[in-house]
Amino acid sequence: MKILIWQSAYLGDVVLTTPLIMTLKRHFPSSQVAFAGRSFIRELLKGLDVELITFDKGFWESFEVIEKLREYHIAISPHISARSALILFMAGVPTRIGFDRSELKWLYTHTVKHRWGIHEVDRNLELLKPLGIREFERMPYLFVSEEEEKRAKDKFRLPESFAVLSPFSNFRLKEWNIDRWLELSKRLSITPVIVGADTQRANIFDKVEGINLIGKTSLRELMAVISLSKVVISCDSAPVHIANALGVPALSVYTATSPDYGFYPLIGDYVKPELYCSPCSPNPKVCRTGTQACLSMVGVGDVLKGLERLLS
Repeated sequence: MKILIWQSAYLGDVVLTTPLIMTLKRHFPSSQVAFAGRSFIRELLKGLDVELITFDKGFWESFEVIEKLREYHIAISPHISARSALILFMAGVPTRIGFDRSELKWLYTHTVKHRWGIHEVDRNLELLKPLGIREFERMPYLFVSEEEEKRAKDKFRLPESFAVLSPFSNFRLKEWNIDRWLELSKRLSITPVIVGADTQRANIFDKVEGINLIGKTSLRELMAVISLSKVVISCDSAPVHIANALGVPALSVYTATSPDYGFYPLIGDYVKPELYCSPCSPNPKVCRTGTQACLSMVGVGDVLKGLERLLS
């Protein structure tokens, strides 16, 4: 039997889908499990026993991937887009499982109720229930080798004890005020290592007494740096989930989003603002009040207290 997992969303979403891989491998050890997602999955999921099918959402690429998927017997899609439902339908996969919140949900042979208020991992694992699975591998999992860790430690001159700070997101309303990050980096008791892909804002952290790796790491190098860290402090974004998948605790600093949406650390803690308009949405693009008050509502002291709770 050939089973496909389809998740073409962001980096963190893919990390939180890895328990599906582990659970399927456990319950169907003789089956072939494949994962379809954006090109970054080749680096992110390196070392996992899963076939990788890349799809970067190009128009003609859609027809190519449809042909690749025709040989699969079961498709499981945490992604709720119309394109996801349509591609799996046109590929003729006999059993197609998606959420009842999905666009074009009638193209799935089985739908599962999408529930807020539980962790995204648990939400995704419920998609396995139509297959009769009731026992799950819950923890996300990624692999980084000792050799990768050693190369990263030597290349970036990492100290023995450090905290990774990840201030950026694909959604600006998920980002804690930058001045708060600067103050936090000065008040930490261990060396801050700042990571991210936003090279246009990298120089903001040049004067921080720490290590500025913004725009300087590949995805595999970022994973190695995180795996060597004592803790990750991040906005509501992928480094939280990468950390947990590597066994590292994380502290999420919430702004417009909320742990109620289910993307909080499984290993770690979080701090969140208390506002009448909170939470906003899982992926907020525009502030509904026009104030963006949530970006500064959490104080540096709140984060330091959260970090103390976590590390104690």
